Amino acid sequence: MDTLTKARDACAIWLAMREHSRAELVHKLKGKGFDEGVIQEVVEEFTEEGLQSESRFVESCIRSHYAKGHGAEHIRHELGQHGIQGEEINQCLSAYDWDGLLAKVHHKKYGDGSPVTPKDYANRLRFLSQRGFEQDRIQALWRRLRRGED
Repeated sequence: MDTLTKARDACAIWLAMREHSRAELVHKLKGKGFDEGVIQEVVEEFTEEGLQSESRFVESCIRSHYAKGHGAEHIRHELGQHGIQGEEINQCLSAYDWDGLLAKVHHKKYGDGSPVTPKDYANRLRFLSQRGFEQDRIQALWRRLRRGED
């Protein structure tokens, strides 16, 4: 089996398991010791044939992290790690209910009440920020909780 066929087979196996970004495929093929020319040819071929799609990867990544209770900032960072940036991410993220997810994550961890003490406030803020939620959304959630809206 020639090198090109081996690289194609490796990509096909990886893409059969889950969506991958172009950068991920390049990184994995480099790790297998394939030549740069072969890598570029195979990745380009898979992209042209529609077997690899950045937009499908973005959607898959967002769906997966949203289901885990991760906020938009966490997801942006994760996609950046996979070599994806730009307006496409913002368009995909805008289709999700981040305030609803934030309320769900907060409720699961802390119940219905808003923070009372400065220590409680700091702990909750740190937890939710680490999950990737923006501070303005967190503050808005707490205002709604104090008013009894959520």
